[in-house]
Order: sequence, then C-alpha cells, then structure tokens
Amino acid sequence: MTNQSRNREHGVALLFCLIALLLLTAITASLIMLSGTETSVNYNYRMEEISFFAAKAGIYEALDRMQQSNANSIAAQIPTSVPSTAGGALYIINPGSSLTVKPWDPTNTYFDDEFCHEGYAFGGMTSPSPDVPCTSAPTGNSWYTTVNSNYPWSGTSAAIPYEWVRINWKANSTQAYLNGGTTNYYTVNSGQTATTPVCWNGGSEVLLNTSSFTSCQQYVSCGATSPSLSTPVLMITALAVTSNGSRQMVQAEAALNPPSVTVSPCGISDPYGFYAYGNTCATGNGSPMQLGGGGNQPLNTDGYNSANGTYSATQNPKGGAIGSNGSVWLNGSVNVGGQVYVQNPSSGAKPTCPMDFYANGGATATGQSQSQPLAVPTVNIPLNTSSTDWPGKSKSPTAPLPGSYYHNVSVTGTLTLTAPGTYNFDCLSVGAGGTLAISPSSKGVTINITGNGCTANNVIDFNAQAGINNDGGVAANLQFVYPGTGNVNLVGAPSAYAVVIAPKASVSLHGGTDFFGSILSNTLKDDGNVALHFDHALSTLDGTAPSIATATATGSYNILAFRSVPY
Repeated sequence: MTNQSRNREHGVALLFCLIALLLLTAITASLIMLSGTETSVNYNYRMEEISFFAAKAGIYEALDRMQQSNANSIAAQIPTSVPSTAGGALYIINPGSSLTVKPWDPTNTYFDDEFCHEGYAFGGMTSPSPDVPCTSAPTGNSWYTTVNSNYPWSGTSAAIPYEWVRINWKANSTQAYLNGGTTNYYTVNSGQTATTPVCWNGGSEVLLNTSSFTSCQQYVSCGATSPSLSTPVLMITALAVTSNGSRQMVQAEAALNPPSVTVSPCGISDPYGFYAYGNTCATGNGSPMQLGGGGNQPLNTDGYNSANGTYSATQNPKGGAIGSNGSVWLNGSVNVGGQVYVQNPSSGAKPTCPMDFYANGGATATGQSQSQPLAVPTVNIPLNTSSTDWPGKSKSPTAPLPGSYYHNVSVTGTLTLTAPGTYNFDCLSVGAGGTLAISPSSKGVTINITGNGCTANNVIDFNAQAGINNDGGVAANLQFVYPGTGNVNLVGAPSAYAVVIAPKASVSLHGGTDFFGSILSNTLKDDGNVALHFDHALSTLDGTAPSIATATATGSYNILAFRSVPY
C-alpha cells in the first residue's frame, strides 16, 4: 500500500503574507510621497501668496506715503510728467539686509522687466513681445529717482519681501497685448498720441489737454456751478521675490478725487490775467490790446503758479492767455503762450469789424477763442483827504505809513515799503534810477491811486530806467489799484512782480525784462519788449482781480484698477 504526501502547500501562506506586506509598503510609500508632494505644493503656493501680498504691501506703502499728511510723505517727489529722458519714474527701494536692488539695471536680479512694455519713448530700450520680459533699460540714469522704504524692518532680513515700487504718470498707451501675433495697446483714446498723460475726472480716465495745460489740475471757469477738475492717474508697479524665488509683480492705477471748488460768477471763461476791457475793433494803436516784440529777444507770454513754487519751477508755456473786449493786435516777435480771447461777434455788443485778432510780422499764439465780452468791474477806493507830498527818496528813516494819505509821491532813489497794508496816494512817480520796493516782511501791500491833481500825464509813472522790487517774488504781495481813466506807465525791470487793477485806464509797459502777475486795464500797450507771465495763484480779489480759481486735490488715493503681471 502506497502512502501519498498531503503537505504540498506548506509555505503558501507565508508567500501571500509577503506579497501583502509588499503591497502595503508600496501603498505607504506612495502616501508618503503624495504627502510630501502636497506639502511642497502647499509650500510653493504659500510662498507665491506671500510674494503676491508682499507686492501689494509695496503698493500700499506707496499709496500711504503719497499723501501729504504722511510724516514721511513723498508727495513732492511724485513725477509730474510721463517718463522721459528727463525723469518721470520714482522708485521706492526696499532691500533686505544682503540684497542689492537696482530695478534700472538689466543685470540685476530685481530688474524692472515690465517697464519697456508701457509705451514710453526712450533711447536704448527695446520692447519685445508683450508676453516676454524686458531685457533692456533706458540709457543713462536721469530718467528715474529713488527713495528708500521706511516700512518696519526695511533693510533687514525681516523686511517685507517686496524689492521695489515704481511710481509714474500713466500715459495713453501703457498696456500692451498680443492680437494674432501683433502687439496692440489698450488706450484711453486711440486717436491721441501714445505718450499723452492720463487724468481722472472722478468718473473716468481722460487725456490731458496738452494744447492748453501741462497739469491735470486745470483752471476753473468763473461762474461754473460744477467745475470739472481732474487729477493725474498714477501707475504703481511693485515687485516681490521670496527666499525660495517665488516672484510676483502687480500694478495699480490710482488717483486722488478731483477737488470740489466754489467759483463766484465773474464772466471770465478762461484763465487770463492780462485783459483789456476796451471794445474798439481796430489794428495798431487803435486796438485795446497791443503787444509788439522787438529788441534782442521775443515778447512771450506764459504762466506760472507762485503758490506752488518759483517761476522756473512752475512755468507753464501755455498758461499765458490774453483777452480783450475788442481787438487784439500782435506785431513782430510776439509769442502768446496760450489762447487769444476776443469778443464773440454774435453778441452784437461791439462795432462790426472784419476781424478781431491781428498777428503780423511773425507773431504767433497757441490759438484763438471767442468769448462773451466782460463787464468792466467797479473799483472803489477811499477818497484821499490829505495834501501831503512825499518827495525824494525819504524824509527820514521811516517810509510812508499804511493807512495814511499822500498827494504826490515822487521817488528818486529807493523807497521801500516795509509794513503790510494799504497805502493811499494821489499820484506816484519813480524817476530814472529809482526803485519802488517792498520787503519780504511786508507781504500784502496795496497802493490805491486816486489820480487827483496829478501834474504829470501819468497817474502812475515809472521811468524806463526805474524799477519795481518785490523781493518775495509773489505778485499778489504788491497791488496797484486805480479806478480812473488816466494813464499808467509801468516798467518790467528788474523783473517786476505786481498786480495792476485799473479797468478804465490806459496802461503801457516799457523798460524790457519781465512782468510777473496780472494787469486789468481798458487798454494795454506793451511795445517795450516786456515779457508777460500770469501768476495763476491769483484768485478772486474782491471781484476786481482775475477771478480764476484753482484747487488742489487732497485726501487718500483711490485705486482705479489692479492687475498681476504674468512674468
């Protein structure tokens, strides 16, 4: 009898156990790897979010410090022109303790590789496709300025990890995109130049009227019930890079709300401080407004704003508009930096004439506009109750006193009015070599002229070699007020800052150089090559001076748009 083995399956269970253990090990390893991948994904996402919010922190530091009220305000350094070879880009630099941040240097790790896509015209900078980072920067270093971040821990390893913020005035075509392989731009107005600055009117972005203004804060027409002002739209770009190399660039567009102003009615439809109320319509000497250039330099008109700085710092070549209730005559080397305003012929309030604006001998103006005639303002001054004369340079160490009355004031040397207030003269004459001066401490000098009993032909008479010295450089600090119909003979030397309110008088200018301020007269004749510079800081002065209002926007900046740059 044969015995058969019944133990052929010995060890099979062990084999299955090993296989099961191997599968469990593989599953465990996969879970560990998946967990590690998830951790890495979460870490990378976290770092991307850190870099995104760090870049936003840079935007908000800029917005904060752009306010006038900030103790470390950079408001005075905000660019006032679109980027060009002469400036226009301001960088806030925020380096860590071991970082060198130079966004203007293509070899730097933190190079501004977006700037070339924003439509500005620069030498040395080329623009690749909109989806490709920039590799070049403008030539030189005059196109940008810098300030340092003052956020907590700035300049240390604990600093918020944004590297820089760029602030510049937005231009018409700053956002490029690809359309079928062709580079196009999102524009505010496709019919205008790409580099035209953009303004915010409170409801939409509009382009700056570059034919008349150099700033969005335009002048308000008198009598406007709801003046339309605007403010610059600023592009704020920020780059953040974290320690693991996560990189985010974001952009915001921001602007202040346009200021609200109240303007009293006055009939003036545009800002001009040199106006003739005469309504005759004639050429040459018969015209109420006569400007005749000659000599070694042309006779120019322009504008500035003494409330915002000096003439050289605030000069506006297109701010020197002039006007007349009749005709305007320009002859020779004359350039009116602004509009020439003449009466609207359809008003029927003036004599019929073939034309209102005459320009001969190469004279030019930015443009011509029609306006309604202006009513001649009423000027009231006190009657002069004294017959005291004030001859010569001075009777004593003291000068005429404000509030007092003098008949004939004759200056042969230098007469300095050292106290602010109102001086009442019948007549004023300044001889050859003489100077009428006010000191910086005498801000707010008004000289009332009655014209009573003057023996000379001119109630105000400055010799061609005489001068007006207003040391403060603010025209409103020295005002001449004359209600009569006599002659006023003024001089520009040595650079006269003054306001002349004589709406019924005939005013003539001579002596060369420059007159800064405003002149309101019946006729204005400038054949002495005196350049005219209108001070737009002059607001309504009892209804008799140029009734032009300007306003400055304040408060916090509003974000108009926000986007991420995809590289």
